[in-house]
Amino acid sequence: MPEPVYPTEEGIWARAVRTEPQFEGATLGTPYPKAVANLRRAIDDRDDFDPAALLVWGTMQATGVLEILKDVEAAFGDEGQTIVRRALKRAGHEAMTGLIENSTLPDDIDPMSLTSYLVTGMNTIVYASLERPWITDEGRAEFDILWCPHQDRYSGFDCRVQRYFVEGMIEAVDNAGLPKMTGWVEQLIPMGADCCHFVIERRGEGENPWHEYSDRLGARALGED
Repeated sequence: MPEPVYPTEEGIWARAVRTEPQFEGATLGTPYPKAVANLRRAIDDRDDFDPAALLVWGTMQATGVLEILKDVEAAFGDEGQTIVRRALKRAGHEAMTGLIENSTLPDDIDPMSLTSYLVTGMNTIVYASLERPWITDEGRAEFDILWCPHQDRYSGFDCRVQRYFVEGMIEAVDNAGLPKMTGWVEQLIPMGADCCHFVIERRGEGENPWHEYSDRLGARALGED
């Protein structure tokens, strides 16, 4: 499949507003509001600030997380993987909790629209990605990621690291009493697709298929699958 082509007018970034009528009155906030406010003040009216520097910094951090996971898995096997996974889950939980707490979510928005909007927050704010979202029906939403900060550094298999952050984000949504969600990946840019494509569905109680597939990828990393 072809690689993504830029620039593009498609998709939405973090400051965009979903235009569907059901999202009227909803606004997405940001985790870490003090840090965000300080950055905005620091770069205000500065011609020498290059936003790409944050990509370089973030890529170094993401690479560090990936290398820590690989080394801990090699040294301690399943126990080491579990420790890192638990830590990343906590970080994802913190980020998503902050996003929810600083967002305005109308009471009358239908559950699938609400889930889709929260996922837009995950994608465009927490993951700084370019998203093309849509709602398929009352129980299913989908989205394409047209650009992701990790796409030119991570392999498709490396993206399993991000699943652990998302586990914490899903738990934060559950803990906030919001509609329960799950999802799966159908294609990835690092594997040659022109976009990453995800499907999101509402879920009931019990095991989450997202976590179950993470388990399978973890077993593969340890040579158990």
